[in-house]
Amino acid sequence: MSAVQIDFYTKPGCHLCHEALDVLKKLQKDFAFEIRTVNISESSEFTTRYQDSIPVATLNGRTILKHRADEKQLRRILNRQVAQGESSNS
Repeated sequence: MSAVQIDFYTKPGCHLCHEALDVLKKLQKDFAFEIRTVNISESSEFTTRYQDSIPVATLNGRTILKHRADEKQLRRILNRQVAQGESSNS
């Protein structure tokens, strides 16, 4: 399994979240990473932190996606992060 994990903050009924998750799943075909989906409505802390920002995706604590998924930008980020993770694990 992949050591790289993206935390994806979402809530039910969020159409932008569905679109962003589709982009992340598409990118999984080219990059080795896991997606951990976090429903912000199940945590008052996450609701407070992300309610006006979702969807949000983080990688190693760094926000890589907010509001809308830009596939080209995410691809550049993943090229750097996933490649570094693979080379440091070798």
